[in-house]
Amino acid sequence: MDDKEKAFGRPLATRDMTQRFKTGGFTFPFGVYPEEEFAQGEGYDSRYLETEGCFYYEIMVSHERILPTFLALTNLLPDKVCLVVKIHSSDYYRDHDTYISEEILDKTEVLWWIQDWKDVALDDGFFGVGIFTEGSGLEVFLDDHKTIHVYHKDPDLMESTLEKLGIPFVMDMRFFWDEPHYHEPLPLDEEAGDDYLTAFEDLADLYDLYLDEEEEETDTDGTPLGITCWKVEIRGFIHGDKDKLGQGFYSTLYVNAESRKHVTELVDEYLAGREEQVDLYLQMARVPVELLTTEMARRNPEPEEPGVWHESDRVVFNWDHPGQ
Repeated sequence: MDDKEKAFGRPLATRDMTQRFKTGGFTFPFGVYPEEEFAQGEGYDSRYLETEGCFYYEIMVSHERILPTFLALTNLLPDKVCLVVKIHSSDYYRDHDTYISEEILDKTEVLWWIQDWKDVALDDGFFGVGIFTEGSGLEVFLDDHKTIHVYHKDPDLMESTLEKLGIPFVMDMRFFWDEPHYHEPLPLDEEAGDDYLTAFEDLADLYDLYLDEEEEETDTDGTPLGITCWKVEIRGFIHGDKDKLGQGFYSTLYVNAESRKHVTELVDEYLAGREEQVDLYLQMARVPVELLTTEMARRNPEPEEPGVWHESDRVVFNWDHPGQ
């Protein structure tokens, strides 16, 4: 089992979901924990980033202290901020997709959202969220390991704040995620409905988010990929129903395309023929043809030919009751 399989491949059924993973007095989130016993302690490490002109802090606390610590650290940022969200990607060539809000937001509003969605924010191993201010070098981010990262220009303020929170400085601090570990998404049981994609969908409905990446479709060695198979998860609606008075649908499409931009062009063309359109792209992930199942590979006899070549069964819902 390679590192990526270890990080994202352990079935939920192998765990006792009634108890959190603990070592000593440290409690781990449900969705991310070490493969073996690891004596994780609380504390922080820091260093100066010369190119950014600010100090960088990595802060680790036991699960029950994550939210109050995160909220206390966001007090060090101004009232107007940008949102940053990082979600797990199923893309073979990248681990995460990072999204940033187009507009400046009210910090209080964003923090209320995080508290409303705390199960995902604090426990989902496929989800990270934070806030930052443009051009100032200030950021507080809770990643998918549930480690808090802070970029700040005032080390005295940071260190006094961390001291008041009872978080010690630890030189060359060891983090469990430097060793083999597991990531798991919510839901944690059959009755739970919220997961990292549901959270992302809610944020995308509230705010204009853009994907923070350069349009560069290469493999891990930097070699251009050309036309590749993409697995694309969308939310759509009937053309003309922009007020969302009728029904919407979720669907998974398989597309041969050169880039994300090319994917959107091909999907738009495919849906236009059905008088439908995309409301939201939930995920786009490149899947090497050799990793497709035999059945799926048969459906794609010309992998070099661009276009949508398969659509899954749709899930239809009413806009006023998305869960139905």
